[in-house]
Amino acid sequence: MIALSTRTRVSAGLASRVFEDLTERFLFPECHTDPEVERRARMIAAFGLLGFLFGVIYSVFYVLISHPWGAGIITGCSLAFLAVPFLMRPFRSVGLPGNFILAILTGEFVALCLVEGGIYGHAIAWLVSVPLCALLLTDRHIAGRWLVVCLLAGLGFIVVQFRGMELHPAYAERWHPLVTGAGYLGLILFMFILGMVFEIGRERALEKMREAQAKLEVSNQRLIHLNREKDEFLGIAAHDLRNPLATIIINAELITMLQDPAKTTEVVDKIISAGTRMRDLLSSLLDANAIEDGQVTSMLGRCDLNQLVTQSMENNLANAVRKQITLAFPPTPPVLALADPRAVLQILDNLLSNAIKYTPPNTTVQIRLWEEAKEVRVSFKDQGPGLNAEDQKKLFQRFARLSARPTGGESSTGLGLSIVHRLARAMGGDVTCACAPGEAATFTLHLPGWVNAPPHGIT
Repeated sequence: MIALSTRTRVSAGLASRVFEDLTERFLFPECHTDPEVERRARMIAAFGLLGFLFGVIYSVFYVLISHPWGAGIITGCSLAFLAVPFLMRPFRSVGLPGNFILAILTGEFVALCLVEGGIYGHAIAWLVSVPLCALLLTDRHIAGRWLVVCLLAGLGFIVVQFRGMELHPAYAERWHPLVTGAGYLGLILFMFILGMVFEIGRERALEKMREAQAKLEVSNQRLIHLNREKDEFLGIAAHDLRNPLATIIINAELITMLQDPAKTTEVVDKIISAGTRMRDLLSSLLDANAIEDGQVTSMLGRCDLNQLVTQSMENNLANAVRKQITLAFPPTPPVLALADPRAVLQILDNLLSNAIKYTPPNTTVQIRLWEEAKEVRVSFKDQGPGLNAEDQKKLFQRFARLSARPTGGESSTGLGLSIVHRLARAMGGDVTCACAPGEAATFTLHLPGWVNAPPHGIT
């Protein structure tokens, strides 16, 4: 019994999926933009196919009992039902096909009432189902009109019967119980299948609503996150831009009062330094937004990491000399990677600049370049205070403020590591940090090794 029940459920589920796939073929693309239009389109396609299927069965039945009028009416209506789903794509609408189905139903049941005994035949019960079908296929206003049409048709048959005008069945009287029973049983089955189609459509609409709600929740969370980042951005802009801007203004005013060229040069250097800090902050903010919006494209190709590390050392040499920090990079043979040279240089500059920034004066930043397991790695080991557990959790987040402080009074936007992390990921690589509290930090850039692949670009 259990096995039979399971097989029945599986068969019903399979039939339902096959029927859904079949109705899907008749839907026009525009209907998917409106859930209600899509629901009606599916109902219309289902009506057309079900009407044709039931019609074929009843036509054969009526032929077998020698009921040519009934067979002719149902055969004609069945062909009309079959044509309805094909009307939706050309007309790109559910209005005309929906009303066409209701017209077929009304006409078919009125005609069958005329040849099957009027209000004493089963067709009058099928006529009763038309207003319900109208509610499923159209809106309430149009369904109300079809209700009036069916009421008038039914009232007409009542008046005819009441005035003594008998409508006799156009088949042998001995078949009347069988025809009536088959009509009512068919109506029960048809309404059940119709309800199943409606329920499937309702479940699909509910699932889409849940998906839309989930997407809306994600969007809301993202908006909250962006709003928080906006507030953080304004805080950083107000704090980090105010000080260097004040320095520029004050020193610019001093220039007009100074007579000593040496002092003037010193003031100009301060202005240049403050302006550089402002430029670097704005550049970081623009880079972060460009990466966030997907506007940065990495063009991958053959990349010599040895050459890029040397170039990065030259770019940061002035800062290292100012703090009397030695950049230790042992002689290394050429190491090739599959990467974007511009993005790699930006990452190297940031990691080396950070290492210098957090390393005390008169110490050494150790740089190492090597290949390991089809990967190219570049590490920068500073001599700073290290990172605690809380710092390491938010290390690569935007606007992350760490407990560690630069050793020479340098500024920090909290954006650099977030930028290099995303740039590395865009090239199929990564940036990692190895550090224990109270010990020096080692940041490592991981990139795919060069495998003689042709250069190509990714976004």
